[in-house]
Amino acid sequence: MSALLFYREITLLNRERHRGLRLKPTGDCRFAANTHFVPLAGQEFYQAARDYPILFIGEGEQTVPIALLGLEPERNEFLDDDGQWLANVYVPAFIRRYPFVLADTDAERFSVCFDAAYEGWNESEGEALFDDNGANTPYLDEVVDFLRGFTAEMRRTEAFVRTLQDLGLLRPRTLQLSHPGGERFTVNDFQAIDEEAFRALGDDDVLALHREGFLGWVFAHLMSLGAANRLFDRHIAGRDAAAPAGAASGSA
Repeated sequence: MSALLFYREITLLNRERHRGLRLKPTGDCRFAANTHFVPLAGQEFYQAARDYPILFIGEGEQTVPIALLGLEPERNEFLDDDGQWLANVYVPAFIRRYPFVLADTDAERFSVCFDAAYEGWNESEGEALFDDNGANTPYLDEVVDFLRGFTAEMRRTEAFVRTLQDLGLLRPRTLQLSHPGGERFTVNDFQAIDEEAFRALGDDDVLALHREGFLGWVFAHLMSLGAANRLFDRHIAGRDAAAPAGAASGSA
């Protein structure tokens, strides 16, 4: 899985070269229109579980939790016709940090990068990144704080995944989805926490999960799987809305 997904032209932010750079957000999320999943930090599970199935993909050390945004590659079901994220739906931090990203370095030293292909960059309008002396503006400081916080939470999430693996809780899983109209869809090639294995844990292991702050994440993940059928409903509604007038409904 690519860690950058919709990022197209990653550029290291340079205090001298980019001193005059400004960011005027385009006001929409069309950059994520062709993305059907994004990585999710464990701390986001509580809010994300209401709207998205939270699944685990990848193998070994590359296993990560994701918010599933669509049932087909390059199809995000959570954007409206204007490219806005749907109202009253949690927006994952991976989306909110765009067009910035923190370089993958150690915990003490890091570099801020940005997607130079994003349409909001210019030198006349929007938020300045540096002042006339080359110092960070308050806006850039807020961005850096957000990036550092997200990176820290993703590292904590890596520890969560390792714990699940060590306890043997992550197992391959298949979801069989159904729609009132009779259509069916199968989601596979992912892992989820096995409820029987979880219930079989000893008291010490459950207490350790609780003390690490992971126990709530387990329950939020399991609850999120119920959002899969709602995602299927969005999938069918979006497909039918895009179909030519009078066209027969096809299979999902």
